Amino acid sequence: MRQATRAAMLGGVLALAGVVAVMAATPEQVIAERRAGYKHMGDNFKAMKDAIDAGSDVKPLAVRAAEIESWAKQIPTMFPPGTETGGGTHARPEVWSDRAGFEKHAGELQQAAQKLEATAQSGDKAAFAAQWKATAQVCGACHQTYRYKLS
Repeated sequence: MRQATRAAMLGGVLALAGVVAVMAATPEQVIAERRAGYKHMGDNFKAMKDAIDAGSDVKPLAVRAAEIESWAKQIPTMFPPGTETGGGTHARPEVWSDRAGFEKHAGELQQAAQKLEATAQSGDKAAFAAQWKATAQVCGACHQTYRYKLS
């Protein structure tokens, strides 16, 4: 089984586990989990950028792209009612008041990450760098409406 396929399958299992965990967790635990998920996604973006800047082989980055895709699927479940405040959240009220828009952004991130994974698998460094930029822009666009600036 290809490494990216294994990562995607693992991501699906982790997403399901995340949904179950969110249903049983306290608001503080949910916020901590989603903050950890976003940190991991940021770490993946940084590692990819570092590889792009170094001119490294991009094929191994397919696993990181698959993790971003998996996280994007999970994002809507990580903001249940009752997690609007506390726990160091940076989520804006619009996450809950504009749920359809928020979920649309998560879907766009998932689609961009799928393209990023496919581009990594192709080994085309220039195409991967362009898709990384596009994926990062999709991620950042969500911040404009749904996340307070980090201090």
